[in-house]
Amino acid sequence: MKIADITSFITCPRLAYFRIHFGEDRPSEYHAAREIFLSLRKGLGYEWAYERFTSLYPGSDEVFRDAASKFIYSKELEKIEPQDWEVFFESERLGLRGVVDEVTKSNEFVVLMVKKSGEGFTFRERMRLAAVSIVSGMESGYAYYAFDGVLRRYSASRRDKYNVLRILEKLRRIEKGFLPERKESERCKSCEYKESCETKPSTFLSRFF
Repeated sequence: MKIADITSFITCPRLAYFRIHFGEDRPSEYHAAREIFLSLRKGLGYEWAYERFTSLYPGSDEVFRDAASKFIYSKELEKIEPQDWEVFFESERLGLRGVVDEVTKSNEFVVLMVKKSGEGFTFRERMRLAAVSIVSGMESGYAYYAFDGVLRRYSASRRDKYNVLRILEKLRRIEKGFLPERKESERCKSCEYKESCETKPSTFLSRFF
């Protein structure tokens, strides 16, 4: 299970189902912003970020340009001393894996996000950060909001970790083929799995998920 599956589940359980079973290839501004962040942190500039992004996602120049026009590099990041980037972690015990954008010399993580919502972390953001903490063993770190230039510190709580474990239990059922109940939302209009979702009816058991 990937950390991204947790955030997909919170967005929509069916989105998690389709991404787990069919994958995801469509690039977004988040993917472009992540390449920009990594390239700038490594001192390689926007040009290298563009080369990496367009090599990974051919024909996505416009996505990169849109993300680059919104990206803000805060001087607050310079207070953090990096140790490594794109570090892979895996917990065989929990069946969870993920890549941490940056690991600092003080043994904390930095995770890229795009836009912040309100003053505190949203539930979705907390679950992502708590999952990073669980899989990496680092109890604290930072979220960097690329389009706002805001660096926000996070410390993992027992409650957040508990909620992550509960979501992982549900994701394991989805991984085995359980299809969650279909729920309508605004996101359905732009969902890449809209057609497939509409043709898969909910079952009686899905109501008790």
